[in-house]
Amino acid sequence: MSFDKRILIVDDETAILLAFKRLLQRPGIEVVTSESLSEAKEKIDRSFFDAVIADLRLSGTFDQEGFEIIKFTRSKYPQSKIALITAYGSNGIKEEAKKLGADFYFEKPVSKDKLSQILDSLG
Repeated sequence: MSFDKRILIVDDETAILLAFKRLLQRPGIEVVTSESLSEAKEKIDRSFFDAVIADLRLSGTFDQEGFEIIKFTRSKYPQSKIALITAYGSNGIKEEAKKLGADFYFEKPVSKDKLSQILDSLG
């Protein structure tokens, strides 16, 4: 099967990965998932993604790996659309995400309509 667009979802919660994958999967769109910063960087390093959707916290601690994913993706593929999602939102986190190059910032729970905004941005 050939895909027109590729999306990477990065979250440490399997249920969220599966739900987002189900909501974003369409004909012509490949949805790839990753549960860790290192795995996400490896996948981004290997191939281009039209969109990367990353959770802010991946290790269950107060780390903010999502910021690292934004920086890493931007440095490799400036044209990728990037969304940061978090259950720990604040204006400061939103501002930092935008400063680092995120196109979208959503606080959990993320609705289907918000995910559709990412798909719409891909054309």
